[in-house]
Order: sequence, then C-alpha cells, then structure tokens
Amino acid sequence: MFDVRTVESGACCEQERDTGDSAMSMTARRRRAFQRQACLLSVLAAFSLGLALGVFVPLIGISQGAATKGAVMVVSGEGGNPEMEPQPALQALHHPAHRMPHFPTIDDIRSDDGPRGRYAPVSFIAEEKLVGEGEVMFQPKLDPDGLMDRKLPAPGASIVEQMLAGSGKVATGPVLERRESRAGKLEEYNREDVEGVIRDGIYWGASVERALPVGFDRRQSDSWARYLREAEVERLEIGCGRMQNRLLVFRDGTRACARYRQNTDQIQGELFSFYLGQLLNLTNLAPSAASIIDPEARLWAAATEELAGAQWKPTKPVVITKWIGNLEPAGIPHPFRPLERHLNRFDVRNITEGLDRPRDGVRRLLLERLGTARDAPASAGAALPSSTAPPSQPPSPEVLERLVELAQWSDLIVFDYLIANLDRVVNNLYNFQWNADIMAAPAHNLARQTDSSLLVFLDNESGLLHGYRLLKKYEAYHGLLLDNLCVFRRSTVRALEGLRDASVGQRLNALFERTTTAQIRDVLPPLPEKSVKILVDRIERVLGQVQKCRETFAVR
Repeated sequence: MFDVRTVESGACCEQERDTGDSAMSMTARRRRAFQRQACLLSVLAAFSLGLALGVFVPLIGISQGAATKGAVMVVSGEGGNPEMEPQPALQALHHPAHRMPHFPTIDDIRSDDGPRGRYAPVSFIAEEKLVGEGEVMFQPKLDPDGLMDRKLPAPGASIVEQMLAGSGKVATGPVLERRESRAGKLEEYNREDVEGVIRDGIYWGASVERALPVGFDRRQSDSWARYLREAEVERLEIGCGRMQNRLLVFRDGTRACARYRQNTDQIQGELFSFYLGQLLNLTNLAPSAASIIDPEARLWAAATEELAGAQWKPTKPVVITKWIGNLEPAGIPHPFRPLERHLNRFDVRNITEGLDRPRDGVRRLLLERLGTARDAPASAGAALPSSTAPPSQPPSPEVLERLVELAQWSDLIVFDYLIANLDRVVNNLYNFQWNADIMAAPAHNLARQTDSSLLVFLDNESGLLHGYRLLKKYEAYHGLLLDNLCVFRRSTVRALEGLRDASVGQRLNALFERTTTAQIRDVLPPLPEKSVKILVDRIERVLGQVQKCRETFAVR
C-alpha cells in the first residue's frame, strides 16, 4: 500500500537539502563577490600610488632643480673642494648671447610618436620623385625661416653649460642684460676669428687645412687599380671583418682586404661610396677597386685552393681595398657626445681659448669635460674680453691636433649623411636608448692612423643602396648630426656645389666605366636611378644646411 507519510517525509528531506544547497551557494557567491571587490580595491590602490609617485616625485625634483638653477659647480682656489658659485661666474667666460637656431637632440626625435615626434626637419621625399618605386623614403625638409625663430641657448654656453650644469637653458634677466650692455665693446672681438682657425664664420681656416693629413688622393687610387691589373694573389687568409671576407697576400708582400657578399647591393654600396668620396675630394677612404672571381685570371690563378676553401663562387664580384696599417680605434669627439651636441664657430672658439688660455678653476673643469689632457696653471681674472684684448694668436700644436680631428669629422658627418651610412655614428646614436655610455665608445667602422692622425672611413657597404632602403627608420638619426654642424671644409662645399650643377649620377657611372672592365660590368650593375634621385636630394639638403649656417654664423 502506498504510504503518504513516507512520501511527505521524503519531500521534506529533499526540501531541506535544497535549502542547505541554496545557503551554501549563497555563501560562495558572497565570498567570490568579496574577493572581486578586494582585488578591485587593490588595483585601484596600486594605481593611485603609482599616479602619486609619477606626479609628485618629479615635481619635487623640478622644485629642487629650480632652487639650484642659478648656480654651477666650480673648483675652489685652494683646497680644490667643489662649491656653488652664482651663474655669472660661468657666464663671464662666454661671448655675448646671439640668437641661434635650436639644435635638435635625441630627445627631439624620440618624443611622442617616435622619430617624427617634435623633430621638425624630418618629412617624406616628394612622391613624384620616386614614381614607379615601391618604397617611401624619409628626407629632411628645409625650413629657411625656422632656424632664426626658435629659442636658443647662448652660443658659448651651449656646450659649457650642458656639460657642467646639465641645463639646456640660457641665462636670462640681469646676466643677459649685462651681456647686451657690453655687446658694443665685444662686437669687434667677436667678429675676429682665431688666426687661421675659422674663415667666414663657417669654414675651417688655413692653419687647420694645412695641418690636415694628406690621406689617399685620386692618384693613389688610380695607382691601386693599375696594380691590381698586374698583381698575383699568393694566398688568402682569414681576416678583414666578416666571415666571408679575406685578407689577400700578393706575391710581392702587398696586402689587401677583399669584400665578398652574396648580395651585390653591398658590393655596389662599397664601390660607389668610394667613388662619391673621390668626387668630394675626400682623402679618408682607402683605395678600392672591383674585381671578378675568376680562377683562370692572373690575379687569382695561384690561389684557387684558397678560393674554394673560402667558398667564393666564380663570376662573383668583390671589392679589393688596400691594406692600411698602424690603425687604432677612433672615438667620437667630445663636442658630439653630450645630449646637446653641436659644432659652430663659437664652440670652436671656446675649445681654442680653453686650451690656449685657461684662466681659473671653472676653465680647468671645462678642460676636463672637453677631454684635454693638458693641465695648464690657472691665472687670476676671468673677465670678459674687451676691446683691448690681445690679438688672436695661431693655435698651439695641441689645439691644432683637436681641430684637425674635428675638421675630418665635419667631412665624415657630411659624407655619412649623403650615403645614409647606418653602420657608423648612427649605430651609436640609435643604441643610445639602451646604453647611455655608448657615445664614449669607439665609433663603428672608423679608425685613426697612429702616425698621421688620419681618420679612415671603413666599410661603407650600407651606403647609397641598403641605407637608402632603411631611411624611414633611421633618417632622424642621420639628420641629427648634420643639423648640428655649422663648420665645414670649403673644398667639400665647393665639390657639393659642383655636383649639384652637374649630374652626379652621370659622374659616378663615368668613374664606374673608367675603372672597371666589361667583365665586371656584366655582373655588377651601375648605381640605380632611384639611388641617384635620393642622393641629389641629400646633396641639396647638405647645401641647405650650409646656407642656414651662413645666415646664422657668417661674419658680416
């Protein structure tokens, strides 16, 4: 018989179980809700703490910086202990304030949206100049009026204050007024360049030009090409950089570096960069010539086994560069190392006077920051030069040595900008974001001859082709040093003006035709028209920079 009480008892138990499950489920949901709220509160607390640290800590630093803004560190006269002196003590070392263009820094090209951020001179090449080409390239745009309208530091203070005080600001208020009040007395002094150092405000003078190392002129390059037509390679040795490069030893003991690449673009880049250096009358590039791997040719016949061991394929082109001995690594000059890096006639004057006529403790500290090893005794008095200042004297040998290095660097900056060489100073600039000390390291692919102080521009294979393809990524870095350079060699500027008036592409290809054989030209093409167009634009860009410097710094 069906028992109703049993059914009712079972239903009651089931109801109690459902009630218990509901209670447990409710407790679990509440626990999860509490955990979510606690997690959310933790995230909000962390965000608020981070926001507070990001806002208020920098404000504290700014206020502390403002409190010491009017003072710089100098060395006391007796004990050599550092102490704080007012800004005028440093300002007394410099020339009157001039309105000058803003010098771009790494911060300018790394702000906001990356390389284009606040770095105004970077823009795209006009597309009509690259009709039919698949790549869009970066090209600095000229802005003739932009330079004179920007706020600038004092020309002398721009190097000194950046190094000693770490500030990009120029002194204002009473200090600047005192400068301007004495501008009349200083005008004549300011217009007189140190004898033979700077000419017309933007060119290296006669004493610097005379002291430049001879280097490798066109006659030596022609002689090297003739030598290779008669020479015989005795053996190949491992060396000269990359794995597939080889050190060639000829029967008469002469040595050379042979550059072998699977991609002919880099062979073209090395060869045509060398040709461009010849057109610019640069003597810093070692003599180079192209050749073809041909085991039956006289040049290679005695080294066929080594050719096979090097895995060099027949009919491949190589560039053979004369071996240069007595080389040492070359560092980046101190004026180009700080964040505010530039070189103009006032910077040169500061370097010259600092090395020739140190006057006090501030000057000694300046000499240490400029990297000089000279420890001249300090003399009393740090007054501004007046109309009765002694006449300028020729630079001392120590000063001349530094200026000769800077003169060669002015050519290097122009040359590397023209060919868009990304494997020299641009390498240091680009890696500065990860290594702040890299500017003190030796520059890539740059060496100095110990017996002549000649800077040798090595390994230019990225020039004119590979570097042009990567302009969109690196153009801001290419333009950074050029925009900060306002001292040039007159011979280089004249050569650029000649290339602008003539067809640089025709002249480069004429050199190619004259210095190579038909066998080489069968496997190695001339410089592409696209590269020629970009080179023409970059020549105009350099000449535009020269004109801006002329308008800003030329003596009138």
